[in-house]
Amino acid sequence: MCYQSLVGLKGCDRTEPTTGLYIDDLGINTTLLGQFITDQYVKGEQLFDDKLRFAWSKLSSDILNRLAPSMRGDTLIEDKRVGLLEKDFTRVQTNTGSYAGIRLTINPNDSYIEFYLAELTLSVPAATTDTPILIIDLQTGKLIETITYATGGVDQVIGKALQGKKRPMDIAIVWEFTEDVPKTIPKKGHCFDCSGNVRVAHICPFVDAIGVTLDWNGTAVSNVANSKYTAGLSIAYNVNCDRKAWLCSIGNLMAMPLAYATAVEIYNYALTVSPSQRVNTAVVINRGAKDIEGMTTARDMAAEQYDIELKSMLENMRLPNDRNCFNCRNNLKYVTALP
Repeated sequence: MCYQSLVGLKGCDRTEPTTGLYIDDLGINTTLLGQFITDQYVKGEQLFDDKLRFAWSKLSSDILNRLAPSMRGDTLIEDKRVGLLEKDFTRVQTNTGSYAGIRLTINPNDSYIEFYLAELTLSVPAATTDTPILIIDLQTGKLIETITYATGGVDQVIGKALQGKKRPMDIAIVWEFTEDVPKTIPKKGHCFDCSGNVRVAHICPFVDAIGVTLDWNGTAVSNVANSKYTAGLSIAYNVNCDRKAWLCSIGNLMAMPLAYATAVEIYNYALTVSPSQRVNTAVVINRGAKDIEGMTTARDMAAEQYDIELKSMLENMRLPNDRNCFNCRNNLKYVTALP
């Protein structure tokens, strides 16, 4: 995730943060972290990484909650399907021995979206053994993921999100086409264009689909050809707003509140968990009320600065030029109601 490059920890041969911001600047270093660790962590930098991750989740949630009035619904397209039975199960597509299935062209239309593959069905005989389904990025020729389709032609929940980060995607979902299957087409009415070529089906404003055949040797794709039929494959999908990708695009603005949020989480851990479970018994906390008071003060100051930095960031940022996921592209305004 992008947050790992926003705030760094000096030493331990760690990668330098892109922002030049270190948690050490807030008085937290590897020595102090080493005093806080419990048996949950081997060393202090693991504690830092864990709390940085949690702080990113909290900061992301706070930002999205405060921007809620300016955001549209997360789901843009719901429960669409590609791969429909052409007529009946007596009409079959003869196997070719190559890989075949569905080709998806996903156009984000200047929006931060994700393609969520919800379900998949493969119309093969019930006696067929588990079948690997490949998801391949045709732009790079790389395998994204392999999914095992369980025996029997039943809808299988997939739950895989493909994120384009505002870039078009060209995806093939295929299996090794070794058995005859009922003829399935991307969309009803799908056929050929005026020149006799196989026509791409426009499924929704973001997704076009067509059948595909290709060769795959385990490392590279070759001989990609569009097809009228989807080799018995049928999928259901949603198109959602990709809030995480948008937040990463403004990560440099989030670095300072992220650093303070991380400090808060580290101090909270030191005050609540470390005193009873710490590994290093020479740790300074628990030596008296004065030490605990100093730690509490540092935590409260970091929490206060977090609120200040978050408010400043929100007041000075602009929403993205994304009409599908946001209402407008204006600076955020705060209005204070006086008594």
